[in-house]
Amino acid sequence: MQRLDSLRPLPAGAVKRLHEEMRLLHTYHSGAIEGNTLTLSETKLVLEEGVTIGGKTLAEHIEATNNARAFDLVEDIAGKRRAIDHVTIQEIHEVVTAGILEDAGRYRTHNVRITGAVKTPPDWSKVVGLMDHGFLIKPKTSQSSLQGS
Repeated sequence: MQRLDSLRPLPAGAVKRLHEEMRLLHTYHSGAIEGNTLTLSETKLVLEEGVTIGGKTLAEHIEATNNARAFDLVEDIAGKRRAIDHVTIQEIHEVVTAGILEDAGRYRTHNVRITGAVKTPPDWSKVVGLMDHGFLIKPKTSQSSLQGS
């Protein structure tokens, strides 16, 4: 850790490269988890050059660009220290699912199942209440809680 601290502040170029790498890796891995078949190098081409990759679906391209845009949005939200609330969650959801889901940015209005999952998602009518409850829970921010003491 001392070695890392001795390198602060990082040169602007290094920070920019790290940011671009984090954005790319986040986009690629988020897509891969959801079944997107773009490779890491293909994802880089889609994001940096705006090209379409033969043999890949339009949805896969949209997912990649949406995830990168959502990464930027979350970074902007954090930089402005905006509250995380219903509006913020729905804004992020809308960016991630734009052009993919008809109800992008809106809570579901029907029950869903996750194939192969042990846990069943909550009834759709309870989602808003559960989200409200989640936003009422304040995270611990004291130094001791951050250090696990």
